[in-house]
Order: sequence, then structure tokens, then C-alpha cells
Amino acid sequence: MTEGTDAQDAVPADGERARRARPISFVVAIDGPAGSGKSTLASGLAAYLGCAHLDTGAMYRAVALAVLQRGIDPTDARAVTAVAEGLDLDVGERVIVDGEDVTAAIRTPEVDACVSHVAAHTDVRSTLVGRQRSWARAQRGGVVEGRDIGSVVFPDAAVKIFLTAEESERARRRAAERRVAAPAGDVAATLARRDAFDSSRSASPLVVPRGAVVLDTSEMSAPEVLAAAIALLPAPESRKDPEYTFGYAFLRNLAVGLARAVFRVRVHHAERVPQSGGFIVAPVHRSNLDFLLAGTAVRHRKMWFMAKEEVWKSRRLGKFVEAHGAFPVHRNIPDRVALRRAEEVVDNAGVLILFPEGTRREGPMVEDLHEGAAYLSLRSGVPIIPVGIAGSDRAMAKGSKFIRPVRVDVVVGEAILARSVSPSGRIPRSAVRAMTEELRVALEAVYAEARTCRRSRSHVRRMTRK
Repeated sequence: MTEGTDAQDAVPADGERARRARPISFVVAIDGPAGSGKSTLASGLAAYLGCAHLDTGAMYRAVALAVLQRGIDPTDARAVTAVAEGLDLDVGERVIVDGEDVTAAIRTPEVDACVSHVAAHTDVRSTLVGRQRSWARAQRGGVVEGRDIGSVVFPDAAVKIFLTAEESERARRRAAERRVAAPAGDVAATLARRDAFDSSRSASPLVVPRGAVVLDTSEMSAPEVLAAAIALLPAPESRKDPEYTFGYAFLRNLAVGLARAVFRVRVHHAERVPQSGGFIVAPVHRSNLDFLLAGTAVRHRKMWFMAKEEVWKSRRLGKFVEAHGAFPVHRNIPDRVALRRAEEVVDNAGVLILFPEGTRREGPMVEDLHEGAAYLSLRSGVPIIPVGIAGSDRAMAKGSKFIRPVRVDVVVGEAILARSVSPSGRIPRSAVRAMTEELRVALEAVYAEARTCRRSRSHVRRMTRK
């Protein structure tokens, strides 16, 4: 956490946030048969929107695996329902059942053959649909994929997409995904049987939801499918940040304009910044200018940040920075008040700038990160956007009181998506540590890329002078 806040000391034990009722604000429902490209589209769209993603098919597969492991007849509705109700199930980037990682185990031919029977039971579907809706409330919306999302689970979803593809193409994709050497005809026959079973079942059959847009992905690449889906989203104006007032926009654009003029800032991969929803911007920290420089990558959004409490010793200065997104943090101690304020920001679809390194560092290494960014991401289900900044240490070095007009390069990294958490709201320490390490690796990569971009520009400039 910025300036020394330790997430481990601030994890609530009672999961009060997860129990707070919050409306489902924005759901994108993606349905379609196997091999149509649902998972690829869902993960890409979630990254674009800056929201969480849920694969409901993985939930049914997890139940099917548990049924097989227990030797239960998958057609026994009562026994299968009891299994579904009793599972401790966590579906995110990994699929965890009763504390065991079953991500690979649920993608086997045995589970393929069993899952349609399991999913056909009305009470099983009712149990998992309840969990899916609870997930969406906790995440304040998200991208949800499955076979009954737009028709049953979220019939009022903001956007409904039904993907399809030619049977031969879906079979090719499924074979490539599973790395199987089975004849294409056998894979196609298996998919056809499952499609027929799922389309004819009485409980939530596979159908094109009312109001859904059908996309045939047979001859489309993944980027083309994503672009087509993005075109279906509501116009950005309808998702305008209400905090982005005229006064804030004027001062922010003035500051960014000055930064671009003085430091000749060049932003790389700005398209990776989510267009809506809450997210955490996590830059490297080498200079007091880093907050301003990281902000050059975010457009038309108000940004919130922590500032050391000493700023508020000056009443006028405190009011000024507070009006422009700052809130105080006590440094070097776990500050629960600041943590709750940060959580409120991202819970309300805001943009939070948080320096994982805490205080300013020196040198190319990124290490000893605080865990606040990962904790907030897991707690609120928002992505982390790593940002590398090269040149700020030369523009205003640690301990310096003067600014030098040097070139600065800002590199935006790929979004680090939050894993789903259990309904109790408890965040495992292991999950926080793992995500913090993932962020550290990503920050080292974007910081290295930023330094490379800056050196390249310097080299081109020297060659041009010659």
C-alpha cells in the first residue's frame, strides 16, 4: 500500500463488504455453444472495460468433476444437487474446489461427457445461478459467459451477445484447445451431441436470448470479434464519469499539457487503459512527478490518490488537493481509514493511483512491494494497470527541489485482472501475495520497456542532429 499501509494488517475478518447489498450496475452477457469463442471474448472484453469476468461453464464443470470423483450417478438429481450446494467453489483465473486447484482437471473428456447431465438438473442450475448473481452484485457487474446468461441469469443485461460458428470450425478450436489428436469428425460429433442435449433440456436450454446480437465467428480472428463486441457497448457518454467536472477537467488538462510540453511525454499502449469502471493505476515511483506523469495515460476520468497527512497542515493546500482527488494517509503505519477510502473509490467505479513501492525508490529494480494494490483489487474485483515511467528520476530526482526539462516515456502494461473471491469476502493471504508478485513482475517489465523507449528516442535525436 502507498506509504507503508500493510494489507495483511487491514484485512477485515468478518467480510462486511461482501455482505453489503450493491446493485448490479453493468453486465455483459455472452452465450453460445462450445468452441464459439466465448472465453476469449469475455476475457478481452473484461480487460477493455476494466471489470471482472466469470466463466459459468467452469462452475458446472467443477460440479461435474466432484460428482465423478465421488462416484455419483450424474443423472441422480438429488445427489448431484447436494454436491453443488456443498462445494466451496472459487472460479477466477484458476478454478479452486474445496481448496484444490482443478483448473486443468475440469477440461477432460470425462468431464465433457458428464457436464451436460449435471447442468440439466433444475435444482443444480438454481443453486449456481444464485451464486452467479451474488458474484455480479459483489463485483458491481462484469462480463459473464455461459449458455443461459442472457436468457435466464441476467435477462436485463446491458449487452447480450450470442456467439456461434460453423461446426467444423468449433471442432478445430476445441481440438486445438485440448491438444487432442482425435479425428476432427469425432470432436465435431461430441460437440453436436452436447449442443443437442443442451438445446433440448427443460431447465434453461441453450437458446439465443431475446435482444441478443448474434455474431458468427467462423471466419473472424479474436481481435475482430472483440472489436465487434466493443462496438455493441453503450456510447462512452452514457458511462461518463460524474466526478469529471469542468473545474477538475480544466486544471487537470492544464497540468497534463504543461507536463507534455516540458517533458515531451510520450505514452505507449494507452489503449490498455480501461474505458469505464473502477481500476487501480500502479506506477513505479522514482520522482515526485510520477503522479502527474502516470495521469497522462488516463483520459476523461477523475483520479484519486493518497497524499501524506502533512499536506493538510496547510488548510488551504489541504482543501485544494482534496478537491482534486487527494485524501490523507498516515505513513509507515497501517492506515485503515485510508484503506477504506481507497476501497470506496474503486467500489464506486473510480480510478485510484496507488504506488505499490510506497516511497520513492532508485534504480531499475522493482522489489519489496506493499500489498495494498493486490488486496484492493481482490477485495473489489477491479483490475490493476501497471505503469512504467522512464525519465522522471532525471526530471526531478529524489531529494531535488528543481525540475529539469528532460524527455519522459510512459508505458501502460496489460491489465492484471482480479480473481474472484469467496462469497464470505475473505481474501486469502496467499492470493494477495501471489497477485503482488504478479504485479512486481509486470512493473519490472513495463519499467524496462519505458527505459528502452526513452533510450531509443534519445538515439534517434542524436542521429538526427548528425
